[in-house]
Amino acid sequence: METKNDLFFIMKNMRPMRRLKPDPIKPEVITEILDAAICAPNALNTQPYKFIVLEDSEEKAWFGKSYDEAMILRFTPILPDESDNSKNARNIRTAMKFGKTMKDVPILLIVCGKRDWPFSVEKKDRVGLAPPSPGSVYPCVQNILLACRAKGLGASLTTMHQVFEDELCRRLKVPEEYGVVAVIPIGYPKGNFGTVSRVPSSELTFSNRWGETK
Repeated sequence: METKNDLFFIMKNMRPMRRLKPDPIKPEVITEILDAAICAPNALNTQPYKFIVLEDSEEKAWFGKSYDEAMILRFTPILPDESDNSKNARNIRTAMKFGKTMKDVPILLIVCGKRDWPFSVEKKDRVGLAPPSPGSVYPCVQNILLACRAKGLGASLTTMHQVFEDELCRRLKVPEEYGVVAVIPIGYPKGNFGTVSRVPSSELTFSNRWGETK
């Protein structure tokens, strides 16, 4: 039977939380979350990631403004009509407002990954900076999200920083050998956690070959 401390319960009740209180988070709580993050599997135990705990109000305000501008640029063409009150429309509107509240979020966790060319890219095609290696970083990111939920904190995975990553890296002095993989706003939620709504796995799973079921 699942309990509130059960991993399966946490996974099934871990919605992205974008409405966050400005209440401070104790440093030891963030340390506990990051200690859980680094337990995730990674390539040859090299731990090719670094974290920036962004609490500076000026930098958070700059990030929020940049995020907001990027969201407007990318999502304005697909914004739902104001009369649309569907769940999907409400979620999009909440996401669109997120940038305007970033400055008040207690912590923006910047997750950086060491750059490494994928095996599929031949040496002759390796021009410019390699991308961060996501395979070793995203398990760590998922551990962060799970740990936040276990501590009663709201969090959400964002990647809109990609639109202004060069300037972000310059401002935060991220060395060239690292790139930003994700930015995770963290805070105590204004709303309530609840069971996630998903398509059943049975409708997404094939047997042996695509399209075949048992």
